[in-house]
Amino acid sequence: MAQQVVASPSSTTNYGRKVLSESPDSPGSLGMAISEAVEDAATRDDTKYALGSVLNHVLLHQTVIGLEAQEQMAMAGEQPDIIVACAGGGSNFAGLSFPFLGQNLRGEASYRIIAVEPEAAPA
Repeated sequence: MAQQVVASPSSTTNYGRKVLSESPDSPGSLGMAISEAVEDAATRDDTKYALGSVLNHVLLHQTVIGLEAQEQMAMAGEQPDIIVACAGGGSNFAGLSFPFLGQNLRGEASYRIIAVEPEAAPA
């Protein structure tokens, strides 16, 4: 069965059709995409929805970001003094910072880790 990626908001869900009827030029948002994905999963027997952000289990696979950053720093022969990551829902922050934090906790390094968020929309 061929898979298809559909941009949100879409005409394939009730929620997407409602958004498009009210705002045909809507660029979409993460919230809209989640609403459509949940609706799709709830109305189909062949579909499951796995939450992707803001929950603890996400932190494990998000740490690939930090592990990649560590590897790139090693390739460059450098080590950061400060790790700065966006806080938001937490998975981006944890993804980047947790591998570095692990080094701190093991006594292998002493990074300063700073969580940031936009002033316009603080979490």
